[in-house]
Amino acid sequence: MADLKSAASPALQAAWTKYYASIEAGRRAMEATPRFIENPEHRADAYSSLIEAEAMAYNFAIAPRMDFPRVNTRSWYAYFHTLGGTSPDFYYGTLFLDGRRSYRLTGKIGELKLLLFQVYSHLLGHPQSKMIADEDFDNFTANADGTFDVIISATKSGGNWIPLDPSSNYNFIFIRRAVSDWNDERGELHIELIDGPLDYDDRDEARLAERLSAAADFLTYLVVKWNVGIYDLYLSKNDGVKNTLAVVPGSAIAKEFMGSPATIYTWGIYEIADDEALIIESDVPDAGYWSYQLMNVWCRPFDFVDLQNDINMSRTQVDNDGKFRAVISLKDPGAANWMDPSGHKEGTITGRAYHARAVPAQPKVSLVKLAELKKHLPPETKFLTPEQRRKDLEYRRSSYWNLYKE
Repeated sequence: MADLKSAASPALQAAWTKYYASIEAGRRAMEATPRFIENPEHRADAYSSLIEAEAMAYNFAIAPRMDFPRVNTRSWYAYFHTLGGTSPDFYYGTLFLDGRRSYRLTGKIGELKLLLFQVYSHLLGHPQSKMIADEDFDNFTANADGTFDVIISATKSGGNWIPLDPSSNYNFIFIRRAVSDWNDERGELHIELIDGPLDYDDRDEARLAERLSAAADFLTYLVVKWNVGIYDLYLSKNDGVKNTLAVVPGSAIAKEFMGSPATIYTWGIYEIADDEALIIESDVPDAGYWSYQLMNVWCRPFDFVDLQNDINMSRTQVDNDGKFRAVISLKDPGAANWMDPSGHKEGTITGRAYHARAVPAQPKVSLVKLAELKKHLPPETKFLTPEQRRKDLEYRRSSYWNLYKE
């Protein structure tokens, strides 16, 4: 059967073609990496990540409404939309605002360890996208009860204010809300347009073409910068050596990789065999919030809802010498500070230290035989029975979904 001529506008047809070309280019980019070519373990994850990138492209580029803006807390969360490395302790949000308009943000801090708004002129991947602000709510004035009121606009306002780019009708705001315990109060955020209404029309082909083009650019960004690029970045910061960790300020990668300037990262690639364990030994970071977690080689977190593949300032044992020691191994050794790699022999390690009062020291990393693990840990190391681990995981699961009120 001959192809029928499309009745869609030329602009919409061109955007559609661009979008599907970006998917195929993303597949080729991941398949060209040595880790895809040389290791069959990583291939299914690569394809899964590409499909996830498509889901995120829709959620970030197509779905948001400009006439009734809202903070979307499901655009980047749990094990559903995670590329780039969602942290278990962050109640993320995304927000898209027209720089020609003004908005009022109201809310409540709750028991958050930090609240950050990172503002970009356009969605990531757009050729004109640039970071224009990184606002820390610790620097804003809040009421005695923890509530706050913030104006978001291109024109500077007295009091609490977050800037927008007036030349963009699609400013992208990435929101980080961090807790150390998933049962902590996550606070509230409410956004309203105060000089509307906007002339939004979801029947407009030209506008959908713009969104679809942005979705293609965003998908390309996700694959090139995050799926492929973050692993390469981690490896380069460790001089090409695995099972080591490098300490890197977030300000060094904020513009290119959307890292947070408010944190100091610790990065590395782990690689272990069935009979090995990797021990991370570190001083406790002097920070308002800190954590470590594991991800796969495409910078997609493992299932942190049902499995323990992270530790943080509240969920870790600190030894008598003031250090913490985390253990990465394919089999559960019983150590309380075990980080479960979900069967993946190779993956990435990400540490975060927000509001750090000092640059964290480089951790010591040791590869040992799993059977000899206890010889390399302090005698006071806490070990769990299988039943204790099961109960911990049950509590973990219920606590996480409580954070999302689910």
